[in-house]
Amino acid sequence: MPPPPDNSKLLVISFDDPLRAQEFLLAAARLQKNGDIHLHDAVIIQRDKDGTSHVRETTDVTPVQAGAGAGVWGLLLGTLFGGPIGGLVVGAASAGGAALFAKLVDTGVKDETIKELREAVPPGRTALALLVSHVSVAALQRELSRFPNTVLVETDLPPAAVNAVTEALLEANREPFTG
Repeated sequence: MPPPPDNSKLLVISFDDPLRAQEFLLAAARLQKNGDIHLHDAVIIQRDKDGTSHVRETTDVTPVQAGAGAGVWGLLLGTLFGGPIGGLVVGAASAGGAALFAKLVDTGVKDETIKELREAVPPGRTALALLVSHVSVAALQRELSRFPNTVLVETDLPPAAVNAVTEALLEANREPFTG
């Protein structure tokens, strides 16, 4: 997966229910399919009422995943060209190199940001961190207005986009008139 462009922005939204965070992630995927947003990475940070946090990343390759995949390919190619001993040597070297590469290259939401969010998300809430570019603010605003009890936690979107997102969240959080 290529790294996100330099103009990518982080959008962190907090939900009162983990299912709502997952639902908005699906909405963001639909926005991407429609060409309204380019989604590079998504991370869900869920914080239990006791303060324990759980993180689910969607795109970053872990060192274990990279090492396993490269190790299998290295084993096959090493065996093909160097026999059984060559397979073991090349397989081990490939797995180690790929695991190191995955550890060093973080192409999505930065690990430091995730660490900060683990503490910033209030207990009992779930945050969705999206690394995005090419955002249609109007489309994002429409989607966010469907999610009550949602709060913008952090973003580096331009000020006009922040105002639009904030307005959409205010609209979603307004009590319906029952008079």
